[in-house]
Amino acid sequence: MKWLIVIAALIAGCSDARELSEPCTDDCTAGVHPAGFPDPASPAFHGRELERRNWDFALCASCHGADFSGGTAKLSCLTCHRQGPTACTTCHRDGPTSKAHQIHAGNHVPCAECHTVPARWDDDGHILHGGVAITGPAKVTFGALAATTHTAADRAGAPSWDGATCSNVYCHGDALHAAGGAATRPRWDAPATGGCDRCHASPPPSHASADCATCHPASAQHVDGIVQVGSTSGCSGCHGTAASPAPPFDLSGHQFTTAIGVGAHQAHLQASARISAPIACATCHAVPSSVDSPGHIDSPGPAEVTASLGWDRTTQTCTTASCHGPARPRWTSTGQVSCGSCHGIPPASPSHTPGMPLTSCATCHPGTVDAFGNIIVTGQSSEHINGVVDHL
Repeated sequence: MKWLIVIAALIAGCSDARELSEPCTDDCTAGVHPAGFPDPASPAFHGRELERRNWDFALCASCHGADFSGGTAKLSCLTCHRQGPTACTTCHRDGPTSKAHQIHAGNHVPCAECHTVPARWDDDGHILHGGVAITGPAKVTFGALAATTHTAADRAGAPSWDGATCSNVYCHGDALHAAGGAATRPRWDAPATGGCDRCHASPPPSHASADCATCHPASAQHVDGIVQVGSTSGCSGCHGTAASPAPPFDLSGHQFTTAIGVGAHQAHLQASARISAPIACATCHAVPSSVDSPGHIDSPGPAEVTASLGWDRTTQTCTTASCHGPARPRWTSTGQVSCGSCHGIPPASPSHTPGMPLTSCATCHPGTVDAFGNIIVTGQSSEHINGVVDHL
């Protein structure tokens, strides 16, 4: 019998076999189609016949109407295919479910990252090429994400697909710097086992801490081509604020000076006591030029303190810091430093006499102290506590 009506495609050309969205109740075979025409398991299934006819939906429309709602046949294709025979969901529903499709979709990977997504069903290269039906599996064409490259030397080649495995793709860690992942080239048909260490070690070799949330906020997108460190760009994304990179806040979110991660950071940086110019971060720490600079995240916490200061974390004091003289103020306490804490008033040296008032300091140290005995701090500079004893 000559075929007159073909309804829709459900199997051939798709990555998964599909059932009808609901059982077809119309008598699709009465006097027109052979038995098995509405049955996906039948060799006479209309999807297979449509493929054999190079997806000639115009033939279907000639009887069922241009919008497939009935036409001269007065039988609507929309009864079974609610969005129409040529809609994406007719073949793919909410997306393929074979092998690793659902894992990718569940992690918000768009179809366009692995395939060229057609605007219409009849776009060249979808199910037709040059008017001829395409057979075989869907073609893999990688999008921008797979080709993301942060450091050129870390990429061994262009993203590729051999029918079973993706190679040199950013999204699986095969082009990451010092990633150390255990499965950076997973097979498409293999079950996904393991966790973060599949794409990068946990932690990566360049990291000393496995506490990801300390540096990478939960609100950041994962596998989006951007390595987001901190809540904002710059040092203050992990510690400090937009006004200053030093705590508060510290890496644990503390904001009070009683926390060792906060302590007297701002007292040094802001020099609020006006006994010296602000103390630069580099005075006490090696300041990294970038997040991955040696000595920053590649060594375990707490942060290293310049050895010459004699920092003792247990007592929270600097034992050999010249800037405090014999004083040993506790890092997490306030009100422990004033004039006379670091040297006597006047200092006990041959050039000073007992009972010498503060107002006499300017006689020998005019660049350090004014005539009233106040320490001179101008903007970011002061001759007090600068490592040089200034005197006439």
